[in-house]
Amino acid sequence: MRLWFDWLMPESAWVNFYCETDKKVRVASFRRSEEVWQLVEVGTDVMPEGGAIPGRIAMTGAFGIAPGYTGCPGCRVDSYAGCGRCGELNCWRAGSPQMICAGCGEINPITHSLSSASAMDVA
Repeated sequence: MRLWFDWLMPESAWVNFYCETDKKVRVASFRRSEEVWQLVEVGTDVMPEGGAIPGRIAMTGAFGIAPGYTGCPGCRVDSYAGCGRCGELNCWRAGSPQMICAGCGEINPITHSLSSASAMDVA
């Protein structure tokens, strides 16, 4: 059931997304479905070095993966995780006990679900 203030929440968001394998920054598209932000697609275009746009808009709630998501174009990994140090999203092999952040190099144990991210823009 949606509440009146749910209609004020954006339906889509774009987030910096790091490929753990090739270390390139791409843009991930998220869509809000009910109360869940679902990863829809990671763009094939790579942002120029130093061209990553810092997150500016908070996204909060549950995070998941949209049906039909085909994986990161850099490595085809099927999932993602957030870095506990810098907050950037990275591809992550589901079931792996850790993720190495391509943004800052931090080794992150996967211990909980993602509950927030910083978007570049929302619509």
